[in-house]
Amino acid sequence: MRAQGRPAPLSPGPRRSLTAALFARYLGTGVWTPLQVLFFVRIVDLPTSRVVAGLTVASLVGLLAGPAAGRLADRFGPREVGVAGLLVQAAASAALLTVRDFTGFVVVIALVALGKGAFPAISGALIAHVGGEDKVQYRARLYSLQNLAMVSGSLLGGIVLQLDSRTGYTVALLADMASYLLAAVLVARLGHLPPHPQDPGTGTRRRALADRPFVAVSLLAGVLVMFEPFLAVLMPVWIAEHTQAPRWTVSLCFALSSVLVVVFQSRVARGVETPGEGARALRRSGPAIAAAVLLVHAAAQVPQTAAVALLLAGTAVLTVGEMVFTAGEYAVSFGLAPAHAQGEYQGVFGLGTGLGTAVGPPVLSTLCLAAGPLGWIALCGVMVGAGAAVPSVVRLAERDTAERAGAAAP
Repeated sequence: MRAQGRPAPLSPGPRRSLTAALFARYLGTGVWTPLQVLFFVRIVDLPTSRVVAGLTVASLVGLLAGPAAGRLADRFGPREVGVAGLLVQAAASAALLTVRDFTGFVVVIALVALGKGAFPAISGALIAHVGGEDKVQYRARLYSLQNLAMVSGSLLGGIVLQLDSRTGYTVALLADMASYLLAAVLVARLGHLPPHPQDPGTGTRRRALADRPFVAVSLLAGVLVMFEPFLAVLMPVWIAEHTQAPRWTVSLCFALSSVLVVVFQSRVARGVETPGEGARALRRSGPAIAAAVLLVHAAAQVPQTAAVALLLAGTAVLTVGEMVFTAGEYAVSFGLAPAHAQGEYQGVFGLGTGLGTAVGPPVLSTLCLAAGPLGWIALCGVMVGAGAAVPSVVRLAERDTAERAGAAAP
């Protein structure tokens, strides 16, 4: 018998529409993300330090939008909130063309960041509805397509970088805006997805931020997700300044990681469905990330050819850790969230992982670039420890949920 409040699997139509919508969005993100700093520095003529500081602060502010957007999606339906959010993001993206000074930059980039911060909660709520009982595997397939879209978009963005003109940046920005509009049209085709206004067992709406075990899991995931800035921020600096590997190795590492995710993510996610299985996957991701960290560090101690080999091996192992983490992340975040509050819970989980992504660059810089070998060892210990802590916290969350259900039962 199907559990009360659980969405039944839907026809393929809504899945195709949502898949196309998310692919369009990530394609736009892939085009614009590598360009945004250079746009503000070279075209708007703002100091690099102020642009980076503004983007960092805006990203932290944007994280606050996740739980609020998730609650709106749970209350009014994720389709309606999703379409509204995408239209607002399209307007914010277009407004970037009006930026002329630092004040305008801060205002507009904060609005853009709020939209981005809301996106994981809204997309999570949509996936929970459209994916039905197969939502974890469906989300894994979407993650593969996300990487394919991002890589494809970055290739188009590379053309703009080569042109390095206001016209090129404007076209790229308009393409990003168009991706929001196209995604809004595709999400609107889903039809109304009815909200779950309250917990059918207790008659109340449980607040995700008050669910301490769930918040703890999200924060542990936020520690593990620092593999993202490790690959995107630390490794390029490490390769260029601390190893004998040629600088084009950076692009090779990115390409290898993307290809592995596109090809293997769905396979890695098979058999990871329940919160318990997700917790064990997150536990395994910690040692994999730690092993990759050691391989990348070792690349600084060897000649060029060996350095390239170690960096590629480290990237491959890091990507295995990423795929295992991603599978576990979906199983835990969807499985521990009550059906009536998927949007809010996905927003809170996104808050935890978003914090890890935001603080990752300065933490990694301190440990790996300033602290020396002991910092790298400490990073490995943090990753292994965070992964090891997840299963016990997930069991606590499941026990807490069971106790609440028992207390609500007549």
